[in-house]
Amino acid sequence: QAQRKAMAAMNEDTPLLSVGTRSSSLRRSPVVEATTGRSHLCSTNTLKMICILFIAIGAAGLLFIGGDNQQGYFLKASIRQSSAVTDTIRLEPTKGVELSTPATEQAVGSVGSNDEEETQLDSAVAEIETTAKASSIQRSVRFIPYPHKTLGSGSSLQCEWETRPITNASTSSELLDFTQRNAFIEGVCIPPTLHDTLHIFSSAEAIQCLSSEAQNRDIRVILSGDSYMRQLYIGLTDILLSKHISDDKEIIENVQRSKMLSTARYWMNKRHENNATFPFVQFRCGEECYGSKILDVCSKCINSLSENSDVWVVGVGIHIYERVNVNGTVQEIQQFLDREEGQNRTTYVSPPAGPMESVYRGLLPNVAPKNPEHPFLDVYESTKSCTMENCTFDGSHRSRYVNRWKAQLLLNTLCEVQ
Repeated sequence: QAQRKAMAAMNEDTPLLSVGTRSSSLRRSPVVEATTGRSHLCSTNTLKMICILFIAIGAAGLLFIGGDNQQGYFLKASIRQSSAVTDTIRLEPTKGVELSTPATEQAVGSVGSNDEEETQLDSAVAEIETTAKASSIQRSVRFIPYPHKTLGSGSSLQCEWETRPITNASTSSELLDFTQRNAFIEGVCIPPTLHDTLHIFSSAEAIQCLSSEAQNRDIRVILSGDSYMRQLYIGLTDILLSKHISDDKEIIENVQRSKMLSTARYWMNKRHENNATFPFVQFRCGEECYGSKILDVCSKCINSLSENSDVWVVGVGIHIYERVNVNGTVQEIQQFLDREEGQNRTTYVSPPAGPMESVYRGLLPNVAPKNPEHPFLDVYESTKSCTMENCTFDGSHRSRYVNRWKAQLLLNTLCEVQ
C-alpha cells in the first residue's frame, strides 16, 4: 500500500503528454495502472490515443535501429563489392568478355615482397587462369601465326587520347574486367582506321590467346630491346596478371626500372611454371639488344635462344642513334630485320615519339604494311598524340598506362577475337 502511494505521488510530478497537447489531466502511467490493477491498459479513448502514440514511437525506434543496421550492412557490402571485379559496370561501345570468375582488385603492393602478397597474387592469377578456360566457351580468341596481323603505320595510326564513360547500363554490352575497365578509365587512343576492329583485351582473353595449352600449339613470346621495351614488357605483364605490379608506381629512373623488370619477370616465370595454361612471356637478351652494341650481337643472342615456336618482339634504336647518325641507325636496323626475316619470327617495335622521328620515318618503307616480311608495331603516333601532363614523367619514357595501351596494340597484332 505504501509503495502504491509513493508511486502515485511520483506519477503526479511526471505528467504524460497526450497527442497534440500538453494536458496534465492524465497523470497515471501505464505502470501504475498495471500495478494497481484498477483499470486495463488503454481502456479509455484518450488512453487508446496515447497507446497508439507509444506504439508508433516504439515502431519508429525499431525501424530507425534496424534501418541503421541495414545501412551499415549495405555499406559494408558495397565496399566488398567494389574491392572485387564483380560490379556490373558496363561500357556501351565495348565487346568485352564476361568473366565467370571475378579477379580481385586488392592492392598487392610490391609484388613478391612477402608471403602474404604472394598468396594474394597467387589467388588472383589462379582465378584469371580459371577464367581463361571458361572464356573459351563464351568467346574464342585465336593466336595469329607469324607474320601476325598488321595494324598499319604512319599517318593511318594517328589518334586522339580519350577516356570513355563507364555506366551501369545493362543492355547490349558485356561485363568488363579489371584490365578493360582501367584501360577506358585511364585512356585509350584508337585510330579512326581501327575503330571497328581494334579490341580491348581482357586478361582472360590475353591469356587464352598466348597460352600454348589453350591454342594447342607451342607459343613462346619473348620481348627484347632497350628501356622502352622493358616498360612495354611491364605493361604486358600488368595485363596478363590482371594486376598493376608494384602498386602501379611510375618508373622515373633506371634503377627502379630494372627492379620492376625483375619483379615482372619473376612473376611471369612463376605463373608459367605453376600452371601450364599461363603463357610463356619473358624478356631476354636485354643487354645484347639494348643498342649500345651493334645489332649483330642481338641477332646472335636471339639465334642462341630461338625455337620454332617463338615470337620475338624487339625494339631498339635510341642508343644506336647515340652511336651513329640517322642514316646509320636506319641502315643498322634494316640489316637486323633482313637477318631476322630468314631465321626468326621477329616483330619490330617503333620508337616512341621524340628525337627518333627521322629514324622512324626512314624505317617506314621497309616495314609492314609496305614490307609484309618485316612485321611492325607502330607506337610512334599514339605516343606523339599523348600530350597530357601525365603521359611521361621524364620527357622520354611513357607512363604505365601508356605502356599498357602499347601492350594492347601488341595483342591486337598477335590475337584475334572470333
